Order: sequence, then C-alpha cells, then structure tokens
Amino acid sequence: MQDASIYVTDDEPALRNALVKRLSKSQHRVKAFESGAELLAAVKQEVPDLILLDLKMPGMTGIEVLAELRAKAPDVVVILLTAYGTVEEAVEAMKMGAYDFLIKTVDLQLVDPVVHRALEYLDLRRRVERIDKNDTAH
Repeated sequence: MQDASIYVTDDEPALRNALVKRLSKSQHRVKAFESGAELLAAVKQEVPDLILLDLKMPGMTGIEVLAELRAKAPDVVVILLTAYGTVEEAVEAMKMGAYDFLIKTVDLQLVDPVVHRALEYLDLRRRVERIDKNDTAH
C-alpha cells in the first residue's frame, strides 16, 4: 500500500526523525508526535492507516495509549516500539490488538518488512470489508 497515512510516536527525537525520514522515502504521509497525548489529540482530527507507538514514554505509556486508541479508533493498525521489550508487555499489547511489536534497533531496515506487512494486512482487511458490504447490499 503506497501513500499510507502513518503516525510515529516516540519521545526520542533521533529515532522519531529517522523513522519519519525512512517511511517518507516510501511515499507515505508521515506525521511525528513526541507523546501519547499529542498522538491521541491528532487521532481525534484524523485516524491514520498505521501508528508506530513507543511503549516507554514519559506521561502515558504505549499500553495506556493503545487502550485509548482501541476505544477511539478501534480499527487503526498499531505497531509498538520498545528498547526494553519484555514478553509480558508484548503479550499484553497483542491481547489489546497491537498488530506487532518491534524492538528498537540502530538498523531501521528491520522496520520496513513489518510496516509493509501491516499495510498489506490493512489493505486486505479493507477489501474484505468492501466485499462484505457489497454482499449485504444485494
């Protein structure tokens, strides 16, 4: 899926900017936020296709933000990012509907395949929804 709307939320400016730059090169429309509160305010205005969300941030944690996102934008695809991933947090995030869980790394190439799979998943989900709507309309 080209030209996807992606929100990147991370309190580390260097990583946030690197992710925005990398995703923008793939022709995606990318917006960056440094806190969960900023992200949630932006989602009230426009729900993106995909959100990359840091798990450990000052203020609201990624898990708290994910819980609010599920209430406000239940269909948005969320990939959680963390430098300190634990199995418990990954399991909790997946139970709450996160699409995937990435360990932050210097090698941002590892982000590409996960983002690509998430956008393919979103595209397929939307196609199925359109088919279902057409089937119920007849």
